[in-house]
Amino acid sequence: MDENKERSIHHFIVEVLKNTRLNSLLIHDDELSDNLVLLLYRLKLAGYMKITDISAAFHLTPAAATNMCDKLERMGLVERVRLNEDRRVVRVTLTKLGAEKIYAMFAGLSISQLEVITSNIEAINNSVKAIEQII
Repeated sequence: MDENKERSIHHFIVEVLKNTRLNSLLIHDDELSDNLVLLLYRLKLAGYMKITDISAAFHLTPAAATNMCDKLERMGLVERVRLNEDRRVVRVTLTKLGAEKIYAMFAGLSISQLEVITSNIEAINNSVKAIEQII
């Protein structure tokens, strides 16, 4: 993967996660719901998440977070990894196919397009922050 594009995608994901409504406007995937795409984004940024992390991030029950992971696992996009030190702890991570899926979502955008969109999203997020401070 092109290092510059990887950096641009990373910055884009960081900004989109701050305003999830924009995700459905900018990146649409026919196979995945918005929340599943957002979970893939979060896993890309974090490297791994536990079910409790996922349920907290999406304001879901652990059972609903498990269901999200089950769907992505059936598609081969994530895998569950148990820790050797504590077999009760399960980390959800992207598979190679999951990482490729994220990259494919951005295939139609050039680095400059990603940078312009990200810059605009960042400005929107900063405006929302300023409004929150006023209210």
